[in-house]
Amino acid sequence: MNAKKYPLLVLVSLTTLLLGCKNLPETKPNTKQPIAPADTVSYHVPVIDEPPAQPTYESVWDRIRSSYGLPQASNSAVDAQIHFYTSKKAYFYKITQQSEPYLYYVASEMQANNMPMELALLPFIESSYNPAAMAPGNAGMWQFGAATGRNFGLKQNNWYDGRKDVVASTEAAIRLLKKLYARFDNDWLLAVAAYNAGDGAIQQALDKNRRAGKPTDFWSLPLNKTTQGYIPQLLALSKIVANPNIYDFKLYPIPDVPYFVKINVDSQINLMEAAQNSALDVALLKKLNAGFHSGLTDPTEPRHLLVPVDAAANFKLQLDALPKVANVKWQEHLVKKGDTLETVAKRYGANADKIKTINNLKNANLAVGQRLQIPFSSGSNSSSVNNQVLAEQSLTKDNTGNSYYIVKSGESLWSIAKTQGTSVEALAQLNNINTKSPLKPGQKLMMYRQVSATQIAEQQKLSYTIKSGDTLGKIAAKYDVSVKQIMQWNNIKDETSIRPNQELMVLVEARN
Repeated sequence: MNAKKYPLLVLVSLTTLLLGCKNLPETKPNTKQPIAPADTVSYHVPVIDEPPAQPTYESVWDRIRSSYGLPQASNSAVDAQIHFYTSKKAYFYKITQQSEPYLYYVASEMQANNMPMELALLPFIESSYNPAAMAPGNAGMWQFGAATGRNFGLKQNNWYDGRKDVVASTEAAIRLLKKLYARFDNDWLLAVAAYNAGDGAIQQALDKNRRAGKPTDFWSLPLNKTTQGYIPQLLALSKIVANPNIYDFKLYPIPDVPYFVKINVDSQINLMEAAQNSALDVALLKKLNAGFHSGLTDPTEPRHLLVPVDAAANFKLQLDALPKVANVKWQEHLVKKGDTLETVAKRYGANADKIKTINNLKNANLAVGQRLQIPFSSGSNSSSVNNQVLAEQSLTKDNTGNSYYIVKSGESLWSIAKTQGTSVEALAQLNNINTKSPLKPGQKLMMYRQVSATQIAEQQKLSYTIKSGDTLGKIAAKYDVSVKQIMQWNNIKDETSIRPNQELMVLVEARN
């Protein structure tokens, strides 16, 4: 998890409710007990207790403070964070207001998983409880990195980013926190610290203290300043929520009721049209469904929307009448050198402005390696467009990573080169054939060759020593490579497992 966090959000709350039990009325013994006849049999009827009623809370803040479970601490670090929050009360009041659509869900999920309820406050520190929040390498309310998100089942493509999905990211965060809790011997402070710094950094600090014969609790570990302040932030925040009146704080009143419900949809829909047809606020619907990049839902999965509770009934009634994105198929285009928005649109017979809107592009500039979702009509009469798309869909890969194209009847090197965005000469050289050689249906043509070990050796191999506060996203940006590449080069399975002083190999283009 990226150590660079959003400014913490703090809360102020209603005073803690003291729930008292009413005294039961005193019952007098019955002095006249009936005597059963001697020839009757007395049967004992067991009393079946009703299941205990679930506690009710006046506000979600009451629910959170009802089940605290983190070890509390009072020290200068926590006091400093409390002072920071109390100096910005108006700002933090607005942040607690911003959490309203999501806080009940997160708190309920924490409680259902028997987690310390203070953990429901973590998104205040991570993102100001903003599902659309972005930071270098991280995204969403819980600020997952790309690789860590995928490791915990968060789908990411041009349509959808599960890191920004309130439900999916919260479930993933709970699983990650549980994993870290188990790894660090059921110590929640170490687990939360690892959520911030990565489990590798925490393990390294623990090993260092053990070798030196020093204590291994969180407060004794040699950690970077960001992580050293992360736990005090959370504990200070939990103290304020527990007793806001002591700090003259006011929390935005959030009732202890669900804000949204999940509604399944059977096809791809336009969020703006869905909101308008259901008398929903468009901005609110997009905010609840921040996982969808553009105004359209993912053509495949997930097939659901989060809708405010008070609008759910009407939304369901209007669901069948909602405009569906019908008769459209989608092709993913990998931007190559020389591509422009206009040439890509022309190639697929699509509208450039529509491609720009669907892919959430701020301008018409494209970057090599960028992936675009291209709409084209399944009923299109343009055979060249359909053949072009079908040609791209015919690419296959072998176990070495090389890409191949299966020749169809009537095709030539020229027609294949045209649809694949390459040249006849390049195809012929790659496949060691003559440019005039006839092709046979079913013949395999190599389209792209995976970089070989020899070619990799020709690249410049650098060694990078990880520093405190580094993330794979930062390192990748420094060398203009991807996080996925760094993980592959160094056999890293989990983005959060890197640690300070660890050596990484980075490959860059060799310079003359």
